[in-house]
Amino acid sequence: MYWKCGAVEHADKMFDEMPQRDAISWNTMISGFSRHGRRQEMFQMFERMKETTEVKAEHATFTALLSACSHGGEVAMGWKYFNSMTQDYNLEPRVEHYTCMVDLLGRAGNLNQAYDLIKEMPCSPDDRIWGSLLGSCKNHGNVGLARVVASHIFELDPTSIGYRTLLSNLYEESGRWNEVSQVRTEIRDTGVRKQPGCSWIEVDNNIHTFTAADCSHPLCEEIYATLESLSVEIKEEGYVPLSQSTAVGSHTKD
Repeated sequence: MYWKCGAVEHADKMFDEMPQRDAISWNTMISGFSRHGRRQEMFQMFERMKETTEVKAEHATFTALLSACSHGGEVAMGWKYFNSMTQDYNLEPRVEHYTCMVDLLGRAGNLNQAYDLIKEMPCSPDDRIWGSLLGSCKNHGNVGLARVVASHIFELDPTSIGYRTLLSNLYEESGRWNEVSQVRTEIRDTGVRKQPGCSWIEVDNNIHTFTAADCSHPLCEEIYATLESLSVEIKEEGYVPLSQSTAVGSHTKD
C-alpha cells in the first residue's frame, strides 16, 4: 500500500520492523524500488536478500530487477541478473524475462543482439516481445530489421493495427513513401479501426476521461495551456521530441 502511494520511507520503515520476511515481502520492496526508479536502492535490497539463508530469489524477483535495468539503461547489470537466473538459482527465464532483456537491448541500440536473443528463446516469442523490438527499431531508424520483426508480428496477429501504424510511422520518418502507402492500404483492407488512447483520473469522487485530441472537457483550454507550458519547460531542459531527433538522422540509416 505504501509503495503504491509513493510513500517510500514508510514502506522501508515497515519492512525493517518486520519480525520475519518471506519472498513476497522482499519482492515487494525490490519491485517498489524498481517502479519508482530507485535502482541503486533496489540493487542494495537484492544484495541484502542474497545474504539471507531462508529466502531465495524467484522469477518475480528477477522480473523486477530486469525491468528496472531496462528503464534505466543498465545493460551490464541486466546481463548479470539474466545470466544469474540459471547459473546461481537454477531458474529458467520465462517470456517476461526475455521481454525485459529485449527491451533493454533495444533501448540501448543493440538491435541485432536483441533479435538474436529472441531467436535463442526456448519458448515461443509472443507479439509483445516482437512489438518491443519493433518499437526499438523505430526509435533507432532501423528499417531493415523492422521489416523482419514486423513479419513475425503479422504472422501471430494478422489483424494488428497498432504495430502496422508503428511500421508506417517508421517508413514515413525514413521518407519511404511507397512503403507508407502499402502499409496504410493493408490497414484499410483489414477493416479494423485502431482504438484511440484513453486515460482517466479521479478528482473529488468524479471521473475525468480523456482521449487523444479530446476537446470535450470543460477545462480543456486550461489543460492544453498547462501541457504546452510543460512542453516548453522540458525542451528548455534539453528534451528533443522523437520525431525531430529521428528525422535528423533518418537519411543516414538503412
